[in-house]
Amino acid sequence: MEVEWASAPNSLPSWKKADGKLSITCYTAGDALMLIGRGLTQSDKTSETLEPRFTEMAAMLDVSRNAVYTLATLKTFLCQLAMMGYTACYLYMEDTYELPGYPYFGYRRGRYSVEEQKEIDRFAQSVGIELVPCIQTLAHLRTAIRWSYMQPMRDTVDNLKVGHPETEALVEAMIAHFSKTFQSRRIHLGMDEAVSLGTGRYLRENGYRDHREILMNHLHTVCRLCEKYGLQPMIWDDMLFRDRTPLMDYYGNSDPVSEQDAACYPPGLTFVYWDYYHDTQEEYEAQIRRRGCLKTAFAGGVWKWGGWVPNLTKSFQDSQAAAEACYSLGVQHILVTLWGDDGEETPLATVLPGMALYGLLRYGSAAPGQTDAYCRLFSDAPLAAYTLMEKLNTIPGIPQENLEALIPHKLLLYGDMASELFQPSLTSAPATLAAYYEALAPQFAAFAQNTRCESLQRILKMYQCLSQVLSIRCNASAALHDAVTQQSQQQSLAAATDLLIEMKAQVEALHELTVEVWSQERKGQGMEILDLRLGGVAARCRALCKRIELFTEGRIDALSELEESFLPYQGILSLDGHTPGREAYGEIVTANTLCHQFSV
Repeated sequence: MEVEWASAPNSLPSWKKADGKLSITCYTAGDALMLIGRGLTQSDKTSETLEPRFTEMAAMLDVSRNAVYTLATLKTFLCQLAMMGYTACYLYMEDTYELPGYPYFGYRRGRYSVEEQKEIDRFAQSVGIELVPCIQTLAHLRTAIRWSYMQPMRDTVDNLKVGHPETEALVEAMIAHFSKTFQSRRIHLGMDEAVSLGTGRYLRENGYRDHREILMNHLHTVCRLCEKYGLQPMIWDDMLFRDRTPLMDYYGNSDPVSEQDAACYPPGLTFVYWDYYHDTQEEYEAQIRRRGCLKTAFAGGVWKWGGWVPNLTKSFQDSQAAAEACYSLGVQHILVTLWGDDGEETPLATVLPGMALYGLLRYGSAAPGQTDAYCRLFSDAPLAAYTLMEKLNTIPGIPQENLEALIPHKLLLYGDMASELFQPSLTSAPATLAAYYEALAPQFAAFAQNTRCESLQRILKMYQCLSQVLSIRCNASAALHDAVTQQSQQQSLAAATDLLIEMKAQVEALHELTVEVWSQERKGQGMEILDLRLGGVAARCRALCKRIELFTEGRIDALSELEESFLPYQGILSLDGHTPGREAYGEIVTANTLCHQFSV
């Protein structure tokens, strides 16, 4: 390979191939890695001169939902980002960073030490990636607020108490800290979804005040601190735009922000519009126009949250629509969020196709063949190996594009087989659904066998095992409930027991693979949540076997959990009065009380 370094920062990067040799011309190390990636993946071209459509293309890694990635994982990911054309990476850290003077901040959460923060920042700079701290200075601080030292700063279980001297001292400590540990002069302050602001201890101590007034006071305070430490602030903008609609609808309709409206906000503040839900360019354009004259960035996402597998089809459709809307309306800064809501069950490596798509969109269009080429470059596996993962959700009766982001695999995995909430609403033919999942298992096995990437092999084997668990589960639940209605009750219960024993063994095998997959990407803290979830499934298999034994021996009179008639699932997230939506673990695992939580 031959590298020619350009003399001017505004020079357009380019590459060409001739006689098997790659030659690149660029100004920065980041562009050099991007050109190498392009040269290795654009098989239908022999040269390119590239002009980016967006100034910034950034990933946003969530390290606050139990999973904190190891430095080795971060370094690999940053190299891949650079080769795909990214310019920045935001680390979303609610309390998963060491904050000097606050020893309980992030305690037992796998937080990054000060030295780890500096090391990953130095590495990011070396590959041309700006590492930007993305923190929380108002809400989403539940795990930090649990400690006694935080109580003077606590409004509700999630929100800081605005206006308290200790709150301001904490926020100043955060901002001062990142002004020293990261080289970036930008900081994302969070401040999203603070919907209970001013309703807890703040209300008791200060009386009622409009939450908009509280929010604006805090925003000005925090931005003054950023100015003090030489940092350029940005925030998620939902709390500001919810207030511009009658029903607090973030994605509602309102007039564009005028110069007069904008004057009440701190100068130099960037407003990040986040949206991973809409499916058309027109919808995104309408929302961007609402921002009017504000300095706006856009945050889309690759759907890796809420379940065990990514939703790539929805990610592809929504991302392309959003990127074209941003390009047409001049939004130059794009963040690609990788949230880990509800336990961070999806491995980071599975989002590669979605990340490749955004990297391609920075320079133009993105064809499936180009995305496939990046998958093969980084994992020795085709795009099809990744899109197969989605089939754990696109069961018979659910559209293949799954734009509603339904997660039936998670409902079935954790939903109780005896006190059944979900299976009858997902299928009227459990044997057919069981056969569907059984047929997926060898497909995962085939892709695992054909890749030399050991980390992806483990992930595919985990999904193979998950498919087998779900297949057995469908049959076991059906057998349990058939026993109530069939005359040959003892025979049906015996069949159910055999299936439960088989399922327990398969869940334990799934757990072992899950520990391997978790450990290859993440620190150990947080894995206990998946241990408890999968351990709970295995424990229910054992408990149901014991309940059946007690019943058949006449030691209890009934299996009451099997006698209750099914009702269509009508949770608050159900789509049409019966189809379950994106329920979280706490709503999936039981209809009973999982734990008590207090709001103030």
